[in-house]
Amino acid sequence: MNPLISRATQRALLLLCGVLAPRYSLAAETCRFAGTTDYAGQVTATATAAPAGDATRIDVAVTFDATSPLWLHMHYLVEETSLWRNGKLLDLALNTRYLFAGHVVRQQWDTFDRTPDGLLAHRIEGKRPAEFRGHFPRFADHWDLAAFGLPWLDDYAKAQPDRRPDLDLSHVPPNAAVQSPLALAFYWVRFLHPGAQHAQVFLPGFKADKLADLALTPAGHQWRGQFHHPYLHETPPSTATAQLSPDGHLQHLSFMLHATAGSAGGSLDQTGCQGSPPR
Repeated sequence: MNPLISRATQRALLLLCGVLAPRYSLAAETCRFAGTTDYAGQVTATATAAPAGDATRIDVAVTFDATSPLWLHMHYLVEETSLWRNGKLLDLALNTRYLFAGHVVRQQWDTFDRTPDGLLAHRIEGKRPAEFRGHFPRFADHWDLAAFGLPWLDDYAKAQPDRRPDLDLSHVPPNAAVQSPLALAFYWVRFLHPGAQHAQVFLPGFKADKLADLALTPAGHQWRGQFHHPYLHETPPSTATAQLSPDGHLQHLSFMLHATAGSAGGSLDQTGCQGSPPR
C-alpha cells in the first residue's frame, strides 16, 4: 500500500465530502447517492435532514471502498452529524472507521461543541479492540462495525471521552458562518445565496490549518467551487461541482483534489429522495 495515496483519498472524502436507513423518526427528508472514485473506488452516501425543535439536524453517512496500487482493499466509513439553527453550526459529531486489507487501522468518535470562543473537541479512539474496551468500557459495544450508524451520542457522554484541545477550532465568533464538510456538500449547497461567495469549511480532526476556504461560483443550476488550503496545491486547482435540479435537489456531485500526498477525484449521482427538506 502507498500510505500517501490512501491518506489523500481520506482527505478528499473529508473535504467534501448510504447504505444506512434514516435514523430520525421525524426525518423530513432522506436522499441517497452512489458513485465512483479513483483507485477503482465505489462510494455511497445517505443524507438525512430532520427537524430538532427550532433547529435542523443533518446526518450524512458515507461508505467508501477502493483498491490500493498493491491490490489491497481499503474500506472507509464516515458519519457526520451536525445541528444547525438559522444556518449556524451549533455542534458537530463525527464517527470514522478505516480498515485496510480487512484489518482495523483506526476507529474514532469526535464531538465538537460550540462555545462563545469556537468549537471544543472530545475524542474516543481505538486501534485494537482489547485496548479500546479497557480504556472505554462504557462505550465498548460501539467498536463492532455492525454498530456503525446506530445512535452513539448518549453513550459517548457517559464514556468520559478524552478532551482534545489540539483539535479545537478556537477564536471563532458565535455568529461566524462556519460549514462542516459533508453537510455543506450534500445539503446546504442547495440553499446558498445567489452570487459568487466564499465558505469557511471546518476540517474536523485536523491539528493545524483547520479551515479551508471554498470559493463558490454559480452557473445556472450548478455551483462550481475551488478549494484553498495549505494541504492542497494551487496549480492545478482543487475543485468541486454540484449540479442541482430545477426544484433545488442535489443531483450530481464531483470533486478533484490535488495535494502533496497525491490526487483523488470522484463523482456521485442522486439515486432517490423522500420527503421535504427542513430549513
